[in-house]
Amino acid sequence: MFSNFLKRIGRLESFEIKNNSLVLCLLSPGIYVYSLLIFNYNVNAVELPYLREFFAFLFLFVGLLPHTKSKIVSDYYGVFVFIALLLFQHYLTYTVALNNFSLDYLLGTFIVMFGGVLMLNNRLLIVLFSALQLVHMSYWVVKSNLDIVDEGAIIISTTTIFVYSFIILNGFIRYRQKLVELNISLEDKVKERTSTLEYRAKELSERNSDLEEFAYVISHDLKQPLRNIYTLTEWSEAVAIDDGNKELALGLGKVKAQAEQMDKLIEGILNYSLYKEDEKELRKVDVEFVVRKIKGVNESKYCEIDVKNKMPKVFFNESQLIQVFQNLIQNGIRHNNKDRKKVEIRCEEIEKEYMFSVKDNGPGIESKYFDKIFQLFQRLDVDQKIGEVGIGLALVKKIIERAGGKVWLESEIEKGTTFFFTINKNPH
Repeated sequence: MFSNFLKRIGRLESFEIKNNSLVLCLLSPGIYVYSLLIFNYNVNAVELPYLREFFAFLFLFVGLLPHTKSKIVSDYYGVFVFIALLLFQHYLTYTVALNNFSLDYLLGTFIVMFGGVLMLNNRLLIVLFSALQLVHMSYWVVKSNLDIVDEGAIIISTTTIFVYSFIILNGFIRYRQKLVELNISLEDKVKERTSTLEYRAKELSERNSDLEEFAYVISHDLKQPLRNIYTLTEWSEAVAIDDGNKELALGLGKVKAQAEQMDKLIEGILNYSLYKEDEKELRKVDVEFVVRKIKGVNESKYCEIDVKNKMPKVFFNESQLIQVFQNLIQNGIRHNNKDRKKVEIRCEEIEKEYMFSVKDNGPGIESKYFDKIFQLFQRLDVDQKIGEVGIGLALVKKIIERAGGKVWLESEIEKGTTFFFTINKNPH
């Protein structure tokens, strides 16, 4: 019970413990030096033997206590400081009386009295410290042979320090208590908000899982009938051609093209929206091997793909890196109006990143469309024969930015377009 009481009145904040520790460590040599100065200028000064050294050691000891990291010290440090200051204050009062209340000793006593009050943070300890000092000082003043004027001046000065220090510290303690209450209130609000966010995150994760499952189901349920439509239409188109019904064959061809377009749209949406756990795995990927493989698939006698320099090895998801290069290379081929198409691939090392570029010799893009082409379902040409659904570049942007990189382009009309993207050397 008593230990809990001492803990309550002696508990200090961490910054208060550090401040008091520093002050006491500075007071330790300060006491000794001040005493030597008094003896130097006042040859008649009286000191109790060895007490000056004792209090210098005591302050140093109490000042260094927090460095022990002891829980007892952190719980009761305010009490230790109070006891050290109280003993020293009464020693000074007695010494002042021995020296007949000389100004040099009296001044030091008043300074320590006020400074001691500032170091205490508990209202009870402040009252005890100041009241006991007032009683002790009054006792020696009354017992001395001072005249009434000097007695009154000393007692009034001591009382004034007691009253004003208490008023000042009382306001500070009230303010400090309000801060503590406000801090507790904020902590409660933070815990409540954190709990709410955790609940919402869990709810969102569950919904996301449901959406992924739904997307796979929709993918299967939509793609299967689309394949059936495509196959049936292709067979019907062949029959119509054999029968010489060109108009029917043309209409069936359009139906087949739309079914193919729908299949690409579903596949593109799935690639863009689903971000499965296995796609997050990073491994060391040989970009040279990836690019050469894509080059072999897309290069022809009408299309030249030139890898200009040695490609590095990077930490990335291999399937996603293939999608990035595949989409950029095919974009440079598909939207190229030249008879002889050309795609150039480069890599440049820039500080903590690799910067890749895919350049084509196509018609170029006006700067006002630079942002638009990275948006989902956005495309610049409207030729339905191309079969583009406007997802490829949006997918590239999403993959690279999720990996912490950047994507942008530079283009000149009739000279071609260059797409740039970066990959961090050391992924997070």
